[in-house]
Amino acid sequence: MRPVPALVLGLMLAASFGPAAAQNQSRIIKTLAMGKASSTPILTAWLTAEPSTDPTIIPTREWGTVSGGDIMRYMRIYFPRAYSELLKYEFIFLEQVDMSFITAEQAKWMYDALRDHPKAAVNTRSVMSGVSTYYEAWRRSILPEVFPNDVEAVIADDRNFQGKNGPLVIKDDPSLPNIMKPYKSMIEPVYALYGGLNTIPKPGSVILSYTKNSVGVGSPVPGQIAHVFYWKWGQSITFTFRDMVTDSFWSSPAGNPFALDIVTNVIWWSTGRDLPQDPLMVHDYRSLVFTYAIQRSLLTSLLDFAEIFGADSSGIYAKSKQTEQYRSRAAREYLDRDFVAAHDTMKTAMAGLENLEVDAMKLKDDVLFWVYVVQWLATTGVFLAAAVVLWSLMVKRSLYREASSTKVERLAL
Repeated sequence: MRPVPALVLGLMLAASFGPAAAQNQSRIIKTLAMGKASSTPILTAWLTAEPSTDPTIIPTREWGTVSGGDIMRYMRIYFPRAYSELLKYEFIFLEQVDMSFITAEQAKWMYDALRDHPKAAVNTRSVMSGVSTYYEAWRRSILPEVFPNDVEAVIADDRNFQGKNGPLVIKDDPSLPNIMKPYKSMIEPVYALYGGLNTIPKPGSVILSYTKNSVGVGSPVPGQIAHVFYWKWGQSITFTFRDMVTDSFWSSPAGNPFALDIVTNVIWWSTGRDLPQDPLMVHDYRSLVFTYAIQRSLLTSLLDFAEIFGADSSGIYAKSKQTEQYRSRAAREYLDRDFVAAHDTMKTAMAGLENLEVDAMKLKDDVLFWVYVVQWLATTGVFLAAAVVLWSLMVKRSLYREASSTKVERLAL
């Protein structure tokens, strides 16, 4: 047996401690996302817009009109009913969950799946909540062991539990994965004052971003509170986010338009997928997909409006099939990770859709032109008829006949 060269052996060992190998992986990542009811619309927007994820999203904390009874029904219907079913999911997203709605058995299933299988997960808002009811339930569960945040230490440091605000810094060390680094120059100037609950990374954690403060709060570096960080636990990679997805870093496109890109990078990298070589081009592709969906909806509404007035939109609908084919082709290329081809094809689809919008506007203008003509003729006809009547009655008085004068005579009594 030939000896294995030391360099090759070292690379093999290094790979064994990284994310799961990408060989024989599905193009679609099944994702189980649970969280506060106010957060589920954001999770839904992210994970349904991203072509590479197939999400199951379950509210697991009351908010607004979503009651505890609703959550129990959702968990009964949508949470995997067997451990083997849970193993089909590659990524688990826990966003401010209320552990009272997750049974000990369900928590154990997630724990075992992340320990024994190459999967990935994230928990948010440090210890899930700033309210003791929720963070105590989280602390008592088995799941905090899975994640890189030291829940016991965070809760014990009551003085700094709420954390300190300060400038957000994205680390750009060459050794770090390109999960957040590509967007550093565009994000940091926006978040000169940002915060969240305190975090205390466990030994072995890798920090991707942090906030600075001048009072020495933070670990392992005083004055730096970890914002996004991860570690290897069991067979999986798990992350902790200091904030919640409803905070401006994740939910405000005006402040951080790269939130979906960062979340997708977290999912891809932690499940063993390669990150794109040109992340800004991929961001532009996702923006094109989002814009296409909106403009396609507006085009349909415009054609529906024109049809009310008798327009024949069948020709435009026939042409739209080609743009849909381009969009579908771009999605396939994206899932095949041919991002350059996907971007170019999506631009072609957008150009075709814009041409259809021009045709639809012309169709609408043409049909409304005749509507305006008919309305003008009707209005003008009524006006002329009224004018003739008024002239005849009030001016020419051609319809009047002379009547004899009358007088009142006194009646004899």
